[in-house]
Amino acid sequence: MSKSISSPLLRTARLLDLVPFLNTHQGIALKELAAHFDVTPTQMSADLMTLWMCGLPGYTPLELMDLEFESGFVTIRNAPTLAKPRTITFQEGVALLLGLDLVAASIPEERADLLKSVQSLRERFTKLLGVPIKLSVVAATSGAVSTTITQAIHSNGGLEIRYHSLYKDQISQRSVMPIDLYDSNGQQYMRAFCFTANDYREFRVDRIESATAAAVPAQLSAEVVNQEKIAFQITAQTHSRDVAERFAISDMPLETAIELSSYSRQWIERSVMASGAAVILNSPLEIRAELVKKAQLVLNRYKEA
Repeated sequence: MSKSISSPLLRTARLLDLVPFLNTHQGIALKELAAHFDVTPTQMSADLMTLWMCGLPGYTPLELMDLEFESGFVTIRNAPTLAKPRTITFQEGVALLLGLDLVAASIPEERADLLKSVQSLRERFTKLLGVPIKLSVVAATSGAVSTTITQAIHSNGGLEIRYHSLYKDQISQRSVMPIDLYDSNGQQYMRAFCFTANDYREFRVDRIESATAAAVPAQLSAEVVNQEKIAFQITAQTHSRDVAERFAISDMPLETAIELSSYSRQWIERSVMASGAAVILNSPLEIRAELVKKAQLVLNRYKEA
């Protein structure tokens, strides 16, 4: 749909593009010109009126651009300084190059045609800017893995993944059913039911080395999707970056109850115990009681030693 108004920056960019375009499309119909730049004929007429008053310093009829468009067809003369398309600055070029890098990372590997086109553009930009072609902003997350996860979430499907656990420094093969993706502290995580562990787990996406689609029984899929989260409440005793990152808390007030939820009871237990005295678990009471038992067992072992 054509736009009737434009922001000042968009209009300025369009005015700069209009001159070289008109130089190579003399006599173009006003309606066709407006459609090409995705604006209304009224907006295009206003743009042409603005150009008609532009030119070189002196701003007499000899220096101003000569435009004709009253007849419904547009012709431009006396615009040699703007006859060529805009050039981009070094900063703009680097931004475009990094943008292409992000685009390439989101394209599935089977779309070799798109990847080839992106690579061709990157080579042209790097030659123009004089920067290394290895300039990159892409995270370690594989675009193919992210795409496969997203497709599985939308279809309630399963996945076979190779996952690198930094805690154990091991790579394991797991069967999972992803539930959703979320971002926390600059990292992307996948919530999923892990059939290997027979429990809900959270996986950092950049540690998933590969992911392939796998079938999940319809009944089991419905049970996983309909599974409710476990609500729990904690109180932070000290300001700790580890605790904030562990529980994905952006604002961590002290001595104030914080309501959270998780699909995994085991994750709640491990996270609270890993936080030590920095966190108190207020509820659920059954998990709190279980943690008391485990903590007492640990204390008893110290006494025995």
